[in-house]
Amino acid sequence: MKYGDLIQFEPIESVVQLRDADEAAAAQQLVQTYVISSEMADKLVSLVVPQLQFDKPMDNKGLLVVGNYGTGKSHLMSVISALAENGDLATHLNDKSVASAAGEICGRFKVIRTEIGATTMSLRDILVAELEEHLAAMGVSYSFPPADKVSNNKRSLEEMMTAFHQEYPHHGLLLVVDELLDYLRTRKDQELILDLNFLREIGEVCKDLRLRFIAGVQEAIFDSPRFSFVADSIRRVKDRFEQILIARKDVKFVVAERLLKKTADQQVRIREYLTPFAKFYGRMNERMDEFVRLFPVHPDYIDTFERVTAVEKREVLKTLSQAMKRLLNQNVPDDRPGVIAYDGYWMTLRENPSFRAVPDIKAVIDCSMVLESRIQQAFTRPTYKPMAIQLIHALSVHRLTMGDIYAALGATAEELRDGLCLFQPGVEGLGGDPADDLLSQVETVLREIHKTVSGQFISSNPDNRQYYLDLKKTDDFDALIEKRAESLDPSYLDSYYYEALRRVMECTDKTYVTGYKIWQHELEWLERKAARQGYLFFGAPNERSTAVPPRDFYLYFIQPFDAPHFKDEKKPDELYLRLTNMDEGFRTALRSYAAALDLASTASGHAKSTYESKASNSLRDLVQWLQKNMTTAFEVTYQGRAKPLTEWAKGRPARGLSGIGSHERINFRDLVNTTAGICLGMEFQDQAPEYPFFPVLITGANRAQAAQDALRAIAGQNRTKQATAVLDALELLDDERLDPYRSRYAKHILDIAEKKGHGQVVNRPELIRDVLGVEYLAPQSLRLEPEWAVVVLTALVYAGEVVLSIPGKKFDATGLAQLAGTGIHELAQFKHIERPKDWNLPALKALFELLGLTPGMAQLVTQGKDEPVQELQKAVTNAVERLVLMQQSMQAGLSFWGRSLLAEDEVKKLRAKLDEIKAFLESLQTYTTTGKFKNFRYDASEVTAHRSGLESLAETKSLEELVVDLGSMASYLSTAEAVLPTGHEWIEKMKTARDEVLAQIGDPAKRSAAAFRQQTQRKLGDLKKAYLLAYLSMHAKARLGVNEDKRKAQLMGDERLKDLQKLSTIDLMPRQRLSDFQNRLAGLKSCFALVEQELETSPVCPHCNFKPGAEPPAAPAATMLDALDDELDRLVENWTQTLLANLEDPTTKGNLGLLKPEPRKLVDGFIKRRTLPDDLDQDFIQALQEVLSGLTKVSVKIADLRDALLSGGSPATPAEMRKRFEEYLDGLTKGKEPGKVRIVLE
Repeated sequence: MKYGDLIQFEPIESVVQLRDADEAAAAQQLVQTYVISSEMADKLVSLVVPQLQFDKPMDNKGLLVVGNYGTGKSHLMSVISALAENGDLATHLNDKSVASAAGEICGRFKVIRTEIGATTMSLRDILVAELEEHLAAMGVSYSFPPADKVSNNKRSLEEMMTAFHQEYPHHGLLLVVDELLDYLRTRKDQELILDLNFLREIGEVCKDLRLRFIAGVQEAIFDSPRFSFVADSIRRVKDRFEQILIARKDVKFVVAERLLKKTADQQVRIREYLTPFAKFYGRMNERMDEFVRLFPVHPDYIDTFERVTAVEKREVLKTLSQAMKRLLNQNVPDDRPGVIAYDGYWMTLRENPSFRAVPDIKAVIDCSMVLESRIQQAFTRPTYKPMAIQLIHALSVHRLTMGDIYAALGATAEELRDGLCLFQPGVEGLGGDPADDLLSQVETVLREIHKTVSGQFISSNPDNRQYYLDLKKTDDFDALIEKRAESLDPSYLDSYYYEALRRVMECTDKTYVTGYKIWQHELEWLERKAARQGYLFFGAPNERSTAVPPRDFYLYFIQPFDAPHFKDEKKPDELYLRLTNMDEGFRTALRSYAAALDLASTASGHAKSTYESKASNSLRDLVQWLQKNMTTAFEVTYQGRAKPLTEWAKGRPARGLSGIGSHERINFRDLVNTTAGICLGMEFQDQAPEYPFFPVLITGANRAQAAQDALRAIAGQNRTKQATAVLDALELLDDERLDPYRSRYAKHILDIAEKKGHGQVVNRPELIRDVLGVEYLAPQSLRLEPEWAVVVLTALVYAGEVVLSIPGKKFDATGLAQLAGTGIHELAQFKHIERPKDWNLPALKALFELLGLTPGMAQLVTQGKDEPVQELQKAVTNAVERLVLMQQSMQAGLSFWGRSLLAEDEVKKLRAKLDEIKAFLESLQTYTTTGKFKNFRYDASEVTAHRSGLESLAETKSLEELVVDLGSMASYLSTAEAVLPTGHEWIEKMKTARDEVLAQIGDPAKRSAAAFRQQTQRKLGDLKKAYLLAYLSMHAKARLGVNEDKRKAQLMGDERLKDLQKLSTIDLMPRQRLSDFQNRLAGLKSCFALVEQELETSPVCPHCNFKPGAEPPAAPAATMLDALDDELDRLVENWTQTLLANLEDPTTKGNLGLLKPEPRKLVDGFIKRRTLPDDLDQDFIQALQEVLSGLTKVSVKIADLRDALLSGGSPATPAEMRKRFEEYLDGLTKGKEPGKVRIVLE
């Protein structure tokens, strides 16, 4: 079966030229042969046709067709322009949707096609010349003005289109330009900006004219970094152009549907051919449809081809066409998938001499040829040679897909297997998973290539397992390292082993002894949770003498390859660690590390950095091996007994002992330290049998901080968990209470102090001993570090047992805060300690007596009892609080009944006394322990001198309490005084009593009398009682009781009042009198809820707020109610007579005759009976209003009448008074008919 039997091959070897479409026959052929993918059909229907048409209003723009060389860009532009020019060609399209949509543009345009070649002309000059030439051929005469004569080109283009439409009124003009990008790339900066501006103007006129513009470019110029320097111009062009991108999918569609078209039967045969091979590849089954459509081209060929950016004019369709032409008559292979993969493109690249002119391509070709030559000559596995050559070609192509040909990126063995469809006959018989078996063979071939070329020009990245051509790798560094490693002497390896060991043991670069691998080291004494100081040696005990001063332990990592001779003296402070179980992986990594560093020492430049990088990788492998194999690789020897590392910790979990959580992995250093701590525990016990047991881990790093925390806790500041742990370990706590007398460490210090004579000091060297450069308290037994000695001394200072002296300062029990604030290292260098002076018992007794406590308590303080101290501090705190409150009261002043009780000079003296006693009491607040009282600084006379201050406080407090007791009553009486009317007899009594009380309270002798407070309260109480009786009596008269309130309510709803209210609607009636009556009736207040108990708290009725002094004198409310009832009768009678008098007046009688019969009957009845009807209805009121409507009411206010009568002065004769009255009346009735005027007094 030949390849030609499986495909309908249609070659694409010639490149389509845009101008080909000028010929009608060629245009038809181009339309017929253009295959359209669904994606391209969508672009043509939704983008190209709408932008070209001019029948519907739209924001038309220019079009850019974007596609690489050989992807059908010119073909597409030829098809679009041919359809626009010839209406008959749409039927030849092979996509119905595009043919239907193209109807809007078919035959609607005259087309001008041009390709821009090598020229220095501006874009405007090129296109203007083409337009003028082709328009002239069409019979349109138009010449563009010179470029230097126009400010913009839009006007010229509009004039050109006007001339065009005179000849072709129904057509548009389509200008199609190919190879625009190649032209723009040749332009200088300033020229390019002008060209882009002209391009923008063409895009802009497309909106308003029937001019359309299409250009072909190789890449999207708007995103091209080549034009970043004219980004602003590019952006403005972009706004007026749409892009049609020819994507990989479109290229694959052309390959499948035109170049490699297949019948249904051919597709079935290809599927049957490929299916047996699918199991060898990762995704061939899933992509089988794509493999079949593109066969024999591998689907990844086109994807990779598109990424070969180093080659500009790649022409994918032409390249594939030529490759297929060579294959057509060849048999399809049975023993492998016969597909064309991207490795096949390498020969095309290599054999094209023009490509070698590109530096990047030349570099890759040279490298690839060296590799291929080495494989052809020296490949040791001939069976795999074809695959090896194929891999080199593929990696060569892949190298050119990278933007940087030196990047450490490539393809994995799996990607190469699938992307090339690699195959090795015989792999199907290996029996494993087919894909995995083939992958193993590919990896084998890649390793063999690497080995054959000694690593030259080819590398693999261990992090991502990618293989790539490494153009810089002219030396095979791995081979050189391996060669050097084979020749290394074993003794040479110890120092490199120690370098890896230094990493896992976390040792610093700086050693303790110059020239020796010795470090100061710290181990945890597991039983006591305390750090011990020692040395870590990378070497044998022969070097022990170089580490001074001696320390608590010595750890030795013995050389594994060339150990020196030494005798194990089985010393209890020495521990040996030997690497005994090395595997080949460790030896290889160690030799590679040593060899790489050795080669780096003599190399320079790139080679040196490469060797160092290799060494670093080998060192990393060594460290990982040590971490992984630490439990099995090392043997520990202690006092002659040798066991594997973990055997020493049997029954004692190393993870827990080292403080590692169950979810964490123990590291090498922690395991070594924990094992050493287990072995050396008894030695540490022998060195310091009475060392403290700490509940938390104390190391050299945190010891000073822990000690400082403990000092703060002793001084009464925040007691942290760490501070409590330290105090507890030093035996200074009795439960939560600080008690240094229980501590063996405190007892040791006190014993030394007691041996000294009275008044003698204990110097620091007598307590802290130097043992070979290391200082301890009692080095043979306690072995306490100076920091812990300071904590114990501070506890003794707290207890008043010692005074601690440092240069320039002494700390006794009263200076604990300052002591705790001093740095621990400064305190550790103290000068001496001394015993405090003896107890000042008389002063202490005077102090307890001053504060009202039993003087005998002072004796208990000298015996170390804490309870008296606590009682004393309570009394001091209480007195200070009372003083502060009193000082605040003094700020406001002590006043009673509106008068200040203390003169200004008395206040000054009192304040001074209170300030003095307060300062004294506050100074006592520092004496919080029995130890501090040993340094009590006052004598007995100084203490007793403060008694007068406390007495003044008590006296002032007593006066304040008296004011508080009597103040509320005085305030009540003052308010009562304001309530009663001026001149009331009770007010006089109250004033007399007030003067007496103020006189007595201002006299210290009288106010301090035992009966004063009681007598004063009784006197004021009698006054209050008298007020209550007086107020209640006045309240009862001024307010209506229950019965009177009911009568008031009845009167307000009385029928007489209702009749008057109805009559008041008649203009003639004196309404003001009725209003006055209603106001006086409503003004009578009712209050019958007041009881005497309510006046106990407030001197005013809480219900009606009755204040006799604020209301005018009046008759009793009940009496006024009776008078109002009588007045109502008189009002009714007066209003009745007024109505009758006016009805019978001759002036109004005439009006009676005008009434209708019914109203007339009502009025006549009233005149006859001389009394108002029982039911005053609205008809009666209306009738009266009509009869009396002719009368004019004139209101006269009494005040106005009085002013008129007195206007000429007083006294006056009867004649003068009559004249004034008549003048006043004349003024009121002026202009009115006197007979109809009725005067109403208001």
